[in-house]
Amino acid sequence: MSAETAKRKERIRTTAREVEAYLQKHPEFFKHHLTLLESLKIPHPCGEAVSLITRQIQILRERDQRLQQQMAEILHVARDNEVLRERLHRLTLTLIDARGLEDALAGLKWGLHEYFQADFVAVRIANPAFDSPIADLALSGDTPLWTPALEDGEPHCLGLAPHEGGSLFGAHGGEAASCAFVPLRHAGFKGVLAIGSRDPQRYQPGMGSFFLAQMGEIVSARLAALILD
Repeated sequence: MSAETAKRKERIRTTAREVEAYLQKHPEFFKHHLTLLESLKIPHPCGEAVSLITRQIQILRERDQRLQQQMAEILHVARDNEVLRERLHRLTLTLIDARGLEDALAGLKWGLHEYFQADFVAVRIANPAFDSPIADLALSGDTPLWTPALEDGEPHCLGLAPHEGGSLFGAHGGEAASCAFVPLRHAGFKGVLAIGSRDPQRYQPGMGSFFLAQMGEIVSARLAALILD
């Protein structure tokens, strides 16, 4: 390429940038130069030349389709959240109706099975330490799976190996393939709620935990009221 050719191409690029900048600053330009719209042609993805108006209509239609898809996704999420709120409300009522700790734990397990399709449920209490006729309530020190939720106070979701599920949930617990660990903290009460599923994709790291955190607050408050009073 000769030096003259290179300079000519650079001048063309400079002119194109100037035209683009001008049109961006004056979007009403074609409003006052309608005849230009009839002669302007721009490349079409299919290789044919179409008028600017036709291309603009196509762009607007594509944008409208994207917006409709985004709106449909937002509505889908909103409906799912509404269903979760209703289920959480029913679980709350179940816990409020409980007249004692054993009744509350039974209602919690039943509610998680009934409203949230949980396959396995376990509650472990770290504080206060107390003698309870209910088996397996005390949180032992050799269960590292509970540790992250206890330490940072945030729900944690992860996959489970068969032996881990068995140690968490007892009989048939080895069938649990994923689990959500929900911290329980309220007014000196401290523990963990484990919710297991046979579906390995049900509880995975990185999934949203807003409703799990809300559930933990509700369960914590009710159990604390029954244990600490």
